[in-house]
Amino acid sequence: MSALLTTLTLAALAAAPSSAPGAAPVTAESVTWTLRNLQPTGQAVITPGAALTRPTLRLTGSGAALTVSGSTGCSPLTGQGAVKGQALVLRGVQGGSSERCTDAALSLREDYLRFLRTTTRLDVSGNTLTLTGGAGRLTFTRAGGPMTSSPTATPNSDLDGTWQTRVTPGPVGPERGQALLRVTFSGAKVTVAGLAGCNTVTGSGALVGQQVVFGTVASTRRLCPGTVGAAENRLLALLRAPLTIERQGAALVLRGQTGQLTLTRTPAPAAPSSALPDPAATYTLTRLNGQPPRPTLRPVTLSFKDGRLGGSDGCNSVGGAYTVQAGRVELTGGLVGTKMACTDQPGVDFQTLFDQRPTLSVQGGTLILKTAEDTWEFQAR
Repeated sequence: MSALLTTLTLAALAAAPSSAPGAAPVTAESVTWTLRNLQPTGQAVITPGAALTRPTLRLTGSGAALTVSGSTGCSPLTGQGAVKGQALVLRGVQGGSSERCTDAALSLREDYLRFLRTTTRLDVSGNTLTLTGGAGRLTFTRAGGPMTSSPTATPNSDLDGTWQTRVTPGPVGPERGQALLRVTFSGAKVTVAGLAGCNTVTGSGALVGQQVVFGTVASTRRLCPGTVGAAENRLLALLRAPLTIERQGAALVLRGQTGQLTLTRTPAPAAPSSALPDPAATYTLTRLNGQPPRPTLRPVTLSFKDGRLGGSDGCNSVGGAYTVQAGRVELTGGLVGTKMACTDQPGVDFQTLFDQRPTLSVQGGTLILKTAEDTWEFQAR
């Protein structure tokens, strides 16, 4: 692929004014950058070949109002973006028509667009600019023009940590839905993950002033009929546009043009359990919130062995990789399972349970999974 790489130009990195009291605002000036190399995540550095026309990228504006333009090397480039400190998010990046692209140029064009679309961070040091994100790292050299120092202002640290919500956007305000999302702030970086209705979603973005801007929000593709599907579509549309942050007491409200999300901090992690599940045991659900569970076609069971959990949700067999961190069960991937339709006696919703990162404890032969709202008790058999 190294013969397919080329050089790209980037101009006008714009920074929002520093939030520190008395700090002078950082001004943006046009700077042209040329790609030195590209490094896909987990792979070796790739140096651009000399046979291709060098793509260009221009970012103009500041804060949440960046405009993307330039060239992929064989087609025009457009898009929008947002920058705050070292956080950079590019949205709606498009490469125009590829009619004039040779096979080699087309391959470079696709790699170039993929890297830009996953960018979450920029670093400027002297004449070197580095963009990093989910696809990997792009390193540039300044081609000319004045240099703007990388701003270091960071958002309010009191947002740092994980917040959760169970509401989906309604036409004029929040409405109770099946969504269960976790939004995590770490300085200028923001991530979202969880259940959007019947699909799981993940996304990353940045805190820009008093707005949260997600660059990409991906979801699984399970069909969601009826009101659940409609609510999920509203939620996804909300996440893909800038959201204004508002404080309401202990809650955090993310407000968009089509609705809002009300977030509360997740409970502090419980102390690690002194006991872990017996890998030789099968745990059967006996009580949910102190009451016998509703009838299911099969017993609801869980087993924990060699980093994988498995069992039955009462209808289908399920399984997935997991870890226990600070006393909480965390899936390291989604749950997979069989596809039986048990309409009369449907299974329990394990996906929602584990999306909430339940605390885990073992007391004798009883395994307890506890969320903010529910307590699940399983007995070893």
